[in-house]
Amino acid sequence: MAELQEIYEKVKNLISYDDFVAKVEERKEALGGLCDDEMCARLVLSDLGISATEREVVMIESIDENSGNISFVAKVLTIYDPREFNRADGTVGRVATVMAGDSTGRIRISVWDAKVDAIENGEIKTGSSINVSGYTKRGLNGPEVHVGNNGVFALSDEEVNYEIPVRKIDEIKDGMNDITVLGKVLDLGQVKTFTRKDGGEGRVANMTIGDPTGTIRVSMWDDKAELVNELDIGNSVKIQNAYSKVNNFSQKVEISLGNSSVVEIADSEVEYEQKFLKVSEITDGMNGVNLSGVILDISDVRTFNRKDGSEGTIGTITIGDDTGKIRVSLWDDKTVYLDEFDFGESVDIINAYSRMNDFSQSVELNVGSRGNVTASEKEIQYMEKLDNINDILPGKSYSIQGRVIEIGDFREFERDDGTQSMVSNIEVEDDSGHIRVSLWGEHAELVNNVQIGMTVRISDAFSKFGMNEEIELSAGNRTRIAIM
Repeated sequence: MAELQEIYEKVKNLISYDDFVAKVEERKEALGGLCDDEMCARLVLSDLGISATEREVVMIESIDENSGNISFVAKVLTIYDPREFNRADGTVGRVATVMAGDSTGRIRISVWDAKVDAIENGEIKTGSSINVSGYTKRGLNGPEVHVGNNGVFALSDEEVNYEIPVRKIDEIKDGMNDITVLGKVLDLGQVKTFTRKDGGEGRVANMTIGDPTGTIRVSMWDDKAELVNELDIGNSVKIQNAYSKVNNFSQKVEISLGNSSVVEIADSEVEYEQKFLKVSEITDGMNGVNLSGVILDISDVRTFNRKDGSEGTIGTITIGDDTGKIRVSLWDDKTVYLDEFDFGESVDIINAYSRMNDFSQSVELNVGSRGNVTASEKEIQYMEKLDNINDILPGKSYSIQGRVIEIGDFREFERDDGTQSMVSNIEVEDDSGHIRVSLWGEHAELVNNVQIGMTVRISDAFSKFGMNEEIELSAGNRTRIAIM
């Protein structure tokens, strides 16, 4: 037994003496007693990836898919729930996935069958130092180590140092794997279902997180999608083992969570200060726009049919700050905000995107699935920017203030769709010139309340060529008119 003890010294950090002796006995029984204790002990060394003459304990950074049988010591970073499966021969197998690391890197470990016991009974858990002896294979994201019944997956007395490299959001590029990032939850979407190419049903949900360097969208797939129901806006979270890719629609890098990804509440608060723009700073084609403003106008919700036959909804608000005003379109489930706010209230528009309206030739904001509207605590002052009548060009929206110098007739008419409407007109002048204003719908009744010489303010009227190819303003649904 002295020779057996001497051989065991080579693997004492990988396996207990009792387990080692048990493996020697298993070898002897498998060989029908044709080898002695020393020979069987050396065969067990080989099973454990240890040379009979020299211990070969490696660091994780040196492991590749061709390393074969290897042994190493590591710290458990993440353990995923074990699962059972049916083999071709009808027997039931078990497997668990473990992420482990040392001072040189991290690696995925697949633990099979009886070796799963140490996880299920709580002996090995996150933070444990472990001895591992197994064989390497090519995995989806690099080399993996597989530990079967002849391998080692046991606690180690050795202290392993491992610090997870945490990425800043602005460091995340396309095609990265094994990402760990800290961020504050800025927006939470809803769980949506979709049909995969194979006909199966999938689930996905999205959230947006931010840190001092920026923001990024996080897509959570299948079981991970339910995390949106467990988190709240404002939570600081730690995301581990994620991967990144470019969204084909937005052309922005996003994080995706798969089966092996982990999201947990961070140990400390993540600092994030949203950058807010002024209306005058918003240009066409911007994403991730944050804007504070006071509500100037609220529309009704209307439905429409998309190209794929599905039904969508849209509503609009107009908000303004001390530099101007802008129209904001709220899409689908975001139209609920129209009922939550009223004229004159201050709001924060979060994570919107800007597009040019081809009809009005004005830049507008859009709040889609990634956007949000919340009550603002800021004191926002809006000063209407008034245009000189002489500066008006066709094809844009304008706001003017001037004296009424002519009042036209009021008449009712029937639209092409058979509905009834109203129209009238007035002529308005300021110090720079004068212009005809056509008043449509409810605005037409203004002629019953206004008199020559009164001052009116007309906001968001659209300019176009009218009679005699002269430019005139058209006051429609978006227009606001006040008698001063």
